[in-house]
Amino acid sequence: MRRIIIDTDTGADDAWAVIEALCAVQTVKVEAITVVCGNFPLDLCVKNALLAAEAAETYLPPVYRGMERPILERRIFCADYVHGADGLGGMNLPPSLHSAESGHAVQAIIDLVMQNPGEIEIVTCGPLTNLAMAVLMEPELAANIKQAWILGGAAGAAGNLSGTGEEMLQKGAVSVEYNVGTDPEAAHIVLHSGMKTVWVTWDTARGGTEITPDDVSRLLAGGSGTARFCAYCTRGLAEYYKKKYGRNTYSVIDSMVMTAALYPEIMEKCFAADCAVELAAAEKRGHFYVNPNPAAGTTQICTAINASQYKEKLFSLLCGTH
Repeated sequence: MRRIIIDTDTGADDAWAVIEALCAVQTVKVEAITVVCGNFPLDLCVKNALLAAEAAETYLPPVYRGMERPILERRIFCADYVHGADGLGGMNLPPSLHSAESGHAVQAIIDLVMQNPGEIEIVTCGPLTNLAMAVLMEPELAANIKQAWILGGAAGAAGNLSGTGEEMLQKGAVSVEYNVGTDPEAAHIVLHSGMKTVWVTWDTARGGTEITPDDVSRLLAGGSGTARFCAYCTRGLAEYYKKKYGRNTYSVIDSMVMTAALYPEIMEKCFAADCAVELAAAEKRGHFYVNPNPAAGTTQICTAINASQYKEKLFSLLCGTH
């Protein structure tokens, strides 16, 4: 049985990832959910992590509060315009009856990894602040993590933080993806830690991987509270895509990194690369440089996943048919 930590800044797409993992009871055991600020301030991210874990209706791993701000930046981004003010599409649920643990998420990551060397994988769905701080506090952490699956960066597609469109990219504009761009120093630390990583980039969030009205109908017809929770919590995301892009499909990007982590065979266009994060130039800050290199050591980049396999795996977990 594989053992994982989920690191999350719990908005609606993170909620799908948490639920997926907790429903994959034959594949992984979630040892902990560590929460970081990102989509929202930390308190709301913690509340939503607890609600998502409950919605899976399987088991409740310990949930830990983590970093409340990026390593250097004082500004905290807020994605209420994407996920709704509550982060879950306007469901406006009361708080969970369960509480977060008293310990800190960074220490929880360190303890789990160092007490189980080579056994723990971590799936990050938000900014990399918690993981970076753990690397700084424990120099041997990177060597003892089995694998890190990271949702972050863009390797050609327009990012979701800079507002740069595809036409602007063709004219030489720079793309910045949210998880890297909100804490570039954290991404830099993790990238250069020597940790074995797979970066599932924003490029995967295009085309057939987007959720369609038929997909939502499948969730609503699934008959389980878990599936209905997933349909309802992404209503804000659907509205955002409709308003911004004029289409009825939307990307639940964090579910892609989780599905790739659970079922690596769905990954396509996966290659070794030398990568870097722009830290200096203000207009490029947070840009993720990708230079394919077959001889690169520990960094793998995944820019595409098999859409049909992704949805087959995803919905079998969310609808309880796994």
